[in-house]
Amino acid sequence: MSGLMSNVLVFQQTSNFVKNDFAIMDGQGTQIGHVETGGSTLARMFAGSRELTVFEGPGNPVIQVKDTYTLGRERMEIYDGHGQPLASLVRRLALFGTRISLDLQGEELELSGNIWGFEFQINGPMGAMGTVSREWSGLGNAFLGMSTYSLRLAENLTAPQRHAIIGAVLALDLIREKRSRNS
Repeated sequence: MSGLMSNVLVFQQTSNFVKNDFAIMDGQGTQIGHVETGGSTLARMFAGSRELTVFEGPGNPVIQVKDTYTLGRERMEIYDGHGQPLASLVRRLALFGTRISLDLQGEELELSGNIWGFEFQINGPMGAMGTVSREWSGLGNAFLGMSTYSLRLAENLTAPQRHAIIGAVLALDLIREKRSRNS
């Protein structure tokens, strides 16, 4: 069974000028995966991170998140480990907070919350599917570009739903990073 099927996932982020990598742990603190920043170093220096890949073990990609260049709203594509489309993400207009629509092969999910505080609810046709929140990882870690996010998923989710939500959480971080670069 995949470690990403755990109902509690903790993302420990390490970011700097040219990368935005994560370690993924289960609720007991065991590392079950990692996220690597893709694309060329030069492109990341000027445009920031635009592609992330989730690995379960060396050489075993399971999720890819790609930021597409668009004018207007943020749009991202989420693929499975073989490069097959899994979901599309679009940032919606919201007066207060952030609203993200996630189209999972016709199933509409919505992430709503506060991108600065990184507190989000994930809802779908059957109701609540999960929550994501930023956890305090210490002042020293904050100065070193390290953040910690906790993702709590409902028990009845399918593997594609879980992978799409994990990809969406990573996309939220890309959106937050782009907003901080533009301010």
